[in-house]
Amino acid sequence: MISEPDIFERIIFIDLPEAESPVAAGMFSLDIDTGVGRFSYGRRYLQRPDAIALDPVNLPLSEREYVTRKNSGIFGILGDILPDSWGKYLLAKCLSVPFGSLRTYELFDYVSTSAVGAISLGSTPERPVTRRETPLLFNGLHRVAEVFARVMADEKLPADVLCLLEQGTSLGGAQPKCPVICNGHEWIAKFANQQTPVVFPRIEYGAMRMAKQAGMNVPEIKLEEIAGNCVYLIRRFDRRQRKRLPFMSAHALSNLDLEELEKGSYVEIARQMRKFVKHVSRDLHELFRRMVFNIFISNRDDHLGNHGFIYRDKAWHLSPLYDVLPIPAHKTASNFSLSLNIGLKGTTATLDNIYSQHQEFNLSREQAADIIAEVAAVTSGWEKTLRECRVGRADIEAVRWCFEGFRELSGYDSSRS
Repeated sequence: MISEPDIFERIIFIDLPEAESPVAAGMFSLDIDTGVGRFSYGRRYLQRPDAIALDPVNLPLSEREYVTRKNSGIFGILGDILPDSWGKYLLAKCLSVPFGSLRTYELFDYVSTSAVGAISLGSTPERPVTRRETPLLFNGLHRVAEVFARVMADEKLPADVLCLLEQGTSLGGAQPKCPVICNGHEWIAKFANQQTPVVFPRIEYGAMRMAKQAGMNVPEIKLEEIAGNCVYLIRRFDRRQRKRLPFMSAHALSNLDLEELEKGSYVEIARQMRKFVKHVSRDLHELFRRMVFNIFISNRDDHLGNHGFIYRDKAWHLSPLYDVLPIPAHKTASNFSLSLNIGLKGTTATLDNIYSQHQEFNLSREQAADIIAEVAAVTSGWEKTLRECRVGRADIEAVRWCFEGFRELSGYDSSRS
């Protein structure tokens, strides 16, 4: 006797800019046994004049059925809303289950409206069942900070504080964080991790300050002292007047499986961007500038999930910058490398590799050289900036090679670039 396939099905909803409530966009189904995922837009959705594609490159508006076997059958745009390592850790705590015991598709039913972007899920087309979550008010962050400290100490927590953990389960990344409302706007608060020797919030804040000085599109950011701990806050660019805006990561855009991530590259992101972003040259120039900046500060966590696109004003745009952080490293004689491929010589961070495909970013060599020089000028003052952000002496030494290594290894000289 042949058993029926085990199918996981959910209606996919999206918050459209002009709609008052989430709109049913289509049906996602996953054959759990074979790992084959399917998605089809609903006919009513396709007939809407304001309908937008969930993913304009891999899931364009069409009556066809889309099929994927990548990432266990979960389309990249749906994977964007799932919790990352920190969220999974909190979720395991809240559910009292071993970390990693939940299968990927099971996480969908624990996602909240705090997740990135504008997607939610439901069992019927009438309305989504994704948990609606109101972010904490700023004055409640001290309690979250205290609970996070207890979580990282692996303390057993009573039920009355577990609810505070839920605030961070739907956010990506590996560091403790939660959504918060500050001055009437939605932000993400990122806390120091007691298990790491470096105080990352101050360093990330300093890196983002430098990025803004170097001409990149940086959201509003600030540092606060909460319960005696430093907290870095970044205003959410996927929210506008408390409405959720559609978002897509470069990982979703790439349509790569987890086993193919070594193929991820800035050049390929640039090529795909030509298909759907509104201001192509502007956004390509910005992407190149971000690549160069990541090299000068040794942000080796520049993976596909840390680049994204936002839908606003009826068009797709490269999103504002986020998750930019120098990764502490010891001095080495080897070349710098990033997570993503830079040019013709892969991930290796050299001037030749940076210049090798400048035309893919709609830049002449001279324009590329100008961007490199601008980024180099700003990051040359890295130590002064970090001291202004009250980064401690030990942490400054921990990231010194991040800021000085590329210049030393490449022999960078702006007069000869």
